[in-house]
Amino acid sequence: MLESSCGFIQDTSLDLQVGIIKPFLLISSQDAAQDMGTLMAFKVSHVLNVAYGVKNSFPDVFCYKTVTILDIPESDITSYLQECSQFIDQAKAESGVVLVHCNAGVSRAASVVIGYLMHTEGLGFDDAFALVKKARPSICPNPGFTEQLRNYKP
Repeated sequence: MLESSCGFIQDTSLDLQVGIIKPFLLISSQDAAQDMGTLMAFKVSHVLNVAYGVKNSFPDVFCYKTVTILDIPESDITSYLQECSQFIDQAKAESGVVLVHCNAGVSRAASVVIGYLMHTEGLGFDDAFALVKKARPSICPNPGFTEQLRNYKP
């Protein structure tokens, strides 16, 4: 039986697709974050790593922030949004480009970017979700994150 729920996805294929949310804000999987050619092609200067167990590949080249978030519905995604948003804003203020990634670029990274857009752009969940989904069609925040973001009041 095929389940249509979101959440943890076993990622076995190389995924170098980068979604452009804003000129300064990108989203991807860990694969793109570990590929120097991709990072250079998108002029990335900052990397926000919200994965679990993924090392930062080029610490001497890019400005990194690691916020370890478990991709389980019980994780309080909203408790990380301020810290993540500050790093994104720092990259923007420095005229940089920040890449937000988790393992698959589907749940945690998407949730952080949705929360960021809700906070900074004043968007509701549905509009922020649609904007991120357009940039990276594979996004699918886990049900717990979706519920938390629907109730999020920045």
